[in-house]
Amino acid sequence: MNFMEMLKSRESCRSFDGTPATREELLKIVEAGHLSPSGCNAQPWKFIIVDEEDALAKVRDALVTETGATGAPWREEVSSYIVIVEVPAKVKPAVLEHYNDSQRFAQGDIGMAVMNMCYEAMELGLATCILGMNDQKKMEEYFNIPEGNEVRMILAVGHPKKETEPRDKVRKAFDEVCSFNQW
Repeated sequence: MNFMEMLKSRESCRSFDGTPATREELLKIVEAGHLSPSGCNAQPWKFIIVDEEDALAKVRDALVTETGATGAPWREEVSSYIVIVEVPAKVKPAVLEHYNDSQRFAQGDIGMAVMNMCYEAMELGLATCILGMNDQKKMEEYFNIPEGNEVRMILAVGHPKKETEPRDKVRKAFDEVCSFNQW
């Protein structure tokens, strides 16, 4: 499968079969994130691989919906999670002078890392779902995350329950999102 085919066929999985990904597979996925570019090469991330039952239960407990209720009703089917934590970035002094914000690029950097991880998982025959809402306090407590470090995303990783034909992606018209030389 070429890259554009992969882009067109990648979907968030919400139906996992419970078969665990191997630690070797999980490490390859994290390596793909680790190799992502980042502003000033700050690498503002820490990846926590969660694959043991007691730790999985903690992640499941900390997932929430926009109303604060426990989220992802399919979370019990997931055999592995990768918690992506935004850590303080060390950026070049010129960036600090211009933006007065060492985290200026961190969220974008993390987004790139997570997409690399999703595509590596896909290459390995695994499915993913990016989860953006969690109880930060619980995550800090459960995983000893130091204060000042924010859980940005949790990546559910596993084997899909069934192979499905990719749906056509619903996207805005291309001319709404792209133009030449001006808005």
